[in-house]
Amino acid sequence: MQWVFAEYDKKLASDLGAYLGVSPLLGALILQRGYSDPLKAKMFLRPKLANLEDPFSVKNLREAALRIIQAIERREKILVFGDYDVDGITSTTLLVSILRCFGVNPSYFVPRRMEEGYGLSKSALERALSNGKPDLLIALDCGTNAVEAINYITGNKIDLIVVDHHQAKESVPEAGKHTLINPHVFDIEGAPWRNMCTVGLVFKLAHGIIKEMRQRNNEVAWNINLKDYLDLVAMGTVADLVPLSDENRILARYGIKRLKTTRRTGIQALVQASGIALGEDITPIDISFKLGPRINASGRLADASLPLDMLLGDDFTTCYRAACELNDINKERQDIERGVLEDAIKQVKDFNLDKYSCIIVYDPSWHPGVVGIIAGKLSREYHKPVIVFGEIDNGFTKGSGRSVAGVDMVECLQSCTDLLGSWGGHPMAVGVSVKEGKVDEFRERLAATINKKYGEDFDFSPKVNINLALDSGDVGLELLDELELLHPFGEGNKEPIFALKNIRLFKEPEPFGGGQNFRFQIPLSNGGWINAVAWRFGNNVPPVNRPVDFAIKLGWNRWNRRKSPQATLIDWREAQQ
Repeated sequence: MQWVFAEYDKKLASDLGAYLGVSPLLGALILQRGYSDPLKAKMFLRPKLANLEDPFSVKNLREAALRIIQAIERREKILVFGDYDVDGITSTTLLVSILRCFGVNPSYFVPRRMEEGYGLSKSALERALSNGKPDLLIALDCGTNAVEAINYITGNKIDLIVVDHHQAKESVPEAGKHTLINPHVFDIEGAPWRNMCTVGLVFKLAHGIIKEMRQRNNEVAWNINLKDYLDLVAMGTVADLVPLSDENRILARYGIKRLKTTRRTGIQALVQASGIALGEDITPIDISFKLGPRINASGRLADASLPLDMLLGDDFTTCYRAACELNDINKERQDIERGVLEDAIKQVKDFNLDKYSCIIVYDPSWHPGVVGIIAGKLSREYHKPVIVFGEIDNGFTKGSGRSVAGVDMVECLQSCTDLLGSWGGHPMAVGVSVKEGKVDEFRERLAATINKKYGEDFDFSPKVNINLALDSGDVGLELLDELELLHPFGEGNKEPIFALKNIRLFKEPEPFGGGQNFRFQIPLSNGGWINAVAWRFGNNVPPVNRPVDFAIKLGWNRWNRRKSPQATLIDWREAQQ
């Protein structure tokens, strides 16, 4: 892989570090994240909940809050309609919980993905309304582009609020029939809530409701502590891969801390069933690879009401039973995923599909619940946008896509709308259905669009972006402690990668995990060493007693309530000048 070293102003980094009371190395990392202004850098380094903007600054949020308060005061029937992924489930849990605090018992609903498709579909709405019409329907993490469903809801004399963060297909969506909160539609580019996922927006909506109710001297509102809901916000924000900057960073930072001591029975059960000891630090990696997949698995293969009921529950035995069932569903999802991934890779190789700027694979036998996961794995493997199509439904082949940095999939799909049915999503992740029999044409058209938009010489080759080249003497406990200030890492705040040059290993790396991984020790200039781990490098072990360059991540390895310094190998190469 090509190593690309970040460029930065060393004098400015040193000055910034001095102003913030940190090392020039950390000053450089903050500068590379775009924070050259000292005050903004300070807010980034030490985020505070007090820095959150007034919730009513979000377009249409006041209107939505007042309508919900009206429903609370009149004891109207409320239906909360959520999506089936982690963002949708946590959003629904948060809003239902807040409404319950005010003595309202709203009904809640998530569609069955296999039967009813995505979001505000007609079939999902028919089931949702089968027990009677609500006075107010609140759609979360879906609905921005659901013109037919919006007309169906409002045509039935139901008031509608949509809280969503998916991009609109039309430049100006139809207004007047409902209240839409969506920063990508209405709010300015630099707004600190612009890149929030839905659970973050619901948190702000809850803040707005409580703020207004307190102004009305509502006793219940004064007794609600919004910090107690940050555990849900952190889970949805991290799992949905939105940038962890601005207000997302604030909410995720405090929410991850709240997860460690959460009083939410459903999360306690999920944490325990996921193999995380209660009281242990919970990291974004835990959310992405342990907690999130268990919630998502139910929506992919079964019924997402299971994790929703769990998160809203207060009996530990019942919640733990649900969490164990989620474990079983997740294992089934992993088994299905392995088979589909093998088939998909074989298809790419057999038909030379990686020659295209967007890899598109298709098999109607593939389970629709795993196509998004497979798209993500293939995208990381081939370093290109990928769309994976599975089942055929009502004349359309349904699939899911994942992109790479620099390629906006939503914009690219605009050129192929004549071949598409329902579609939408984010620049990095889309759901899409294409007319039956048109997958090959779609592949050619989309590849041509990407080539035209980004140039046929767009560099898809894998790169290692190196933040800093360190002297091995720089690697110490002080640096590791300072790196903690940058947490949480994720989209928009990537974990830094460091280069250590001209290093000689004196001991053979020790394989583990069936030979797929290995442990080794990196010698430091002070005569010590740091323990290192290499995941899935079993066939690419660095030599002993020969100078090599390492690209690594640095941090504390926490295990059994203990922590120790650890490096994680990202890449290595023969030593270069």
